[in-house]
This record gives sequence, structure tokens and C-alpha cells, in this order.
Amino acid sequence: MARISTYQRDTVVTKNDKVIGTDSSGSITKNFKLEDIAGFFSNTNAIGIAGQINFKFVTSNRTTQTISFDGLGGNNTTFNNVTTVVVSELDFDGNDIGNLIDRFSGQKVILVRLDDYSNFGVFDITNVSDHSETNFKTITLTNTVNNGSFIEDKYYGFGLFPTGSDKHYAHNQGSASATWNINHGLNKFPSVTVVLSTGQKGHGDVTYTDANNLTITFTGAESGKAYMN
Repeated sequence: MARISTYQRDTVVTKNDKVIGTDSSGSITKNFKLEDIAGFFSNTNAIGIAGQINFKFVTSNRTTQTISFDGLGGNNTTFNNVTTVVVSELDFDGNDIGNLIDRFSGQKVILVRLDDYSNFGVFDITNVSDHSETNFKTITLTNTVNNGSFIEDKYYGFGLFPTGSDKHYAHNQGSASATWNINHGLNKFPSVTVVLSTGQKGHGDVTYTDANNLTITFTGAESGKAYMN
């Protein structure tokens, strides 16, 4: 074999270029594509992106570092049809990340396919609990942005979604009604200000259905806007 220094230098690096290395099993020299090396770092989070956990979506045989549905199956399920997922408490190296997963409860997160960033969804996590199977957690969540689906054997990054300043929402009630049912998606119990179509401040009874929905009830039919923050 020639000395490495004598090989011609490749100044245009592509994902299909190869490097030579030694396989950990049997100490055999092999070629490794840069694309596959990059995939390993991305899928296992070996470079250590803080606040992100990576999972492989499986439809059968839940194992370490997997995300799945409680009844398994579900290939090609779009994010807006997902209300619960089951995730492993053990990462690629077998480290227990259960306490980290618990910290996602009550947070807004983004789920993105690691080999296709156009495939993503944003979710509000309402609960994290122990699954009936050892070393797994059940995550209850609500989809707020849907732009993808779960594809079998693909890896997904799971991390906190930055929201910046305090969240707010404006509801436009174009048709007059005595009851305004509002899905604000703020994952909190916001303060509410009503401005009627007449320009006057509105006064109604606010009932919080849950952290993402509320109802405003008036004595008569009204139209206008409701501001929540």
C-alpha cells in the first residue's frame, strides 16, 4: 500500500466519497461512505446537540432508542393524527434518559425527520408517564403544526421548540354568537380581552375547557375579536 501522503488530494467533498477504516467486529479494513458516517452522527446524536433526543420510528419490536405507537404499526401516520407516542428511556449507548424525557412535560417541542427537514411537526406535550413496558415512556401530545408523517425505520430528532416572547393569540369572531368557542393552542390559561365589532370592550363569562381551549359566553349574540396572552 502506498503512503497516504502520496495519494491525490480530493478538494471537492461529496456524500458519496469514501474513507478507509477498521470495522470494530473482527478488525477488518473497510470503506465507509461519508454519507453513512454523517448519518451515524445524526441518528445517534453522537455530536451531542443539547436538548435534543433522537429516536428511530418502528412499527414492531420496540427496542433501545425507538419511538412508536402504543399498539405499534402506524407507518405513514401524519403528525396531526398523533395523540400519544411511546419512547425508549435508553439512548443509543444504553444511557438512561428517562429524567430528561420527563422534563418535556408541559413544553412545546418540534419533531423533525433527520434526513428530510421538510418533514416536521410541532407539538404541545401535556403529559409524560411510565409505560407498561419497562424502560419506556408514554408521551401525550397535541399537534399544532403538521408538515409530515412517521415513516418506518426513519430517525427523528425530538427537541424543545423555541417560542421567544410570551405566547398570545387573537380570535376573530366574524359571525355574531352568544357563545364563542376558541381553540387558542397556547398550552396555558391566558388572560382574555374582548373588543366587540362596535369598538366597545366586551364583557362575557370565560370558561377554560383546558389549557388550549376556552369558551366566552355573552348575554346576547356578539361579534368582534378576543385577545389572549
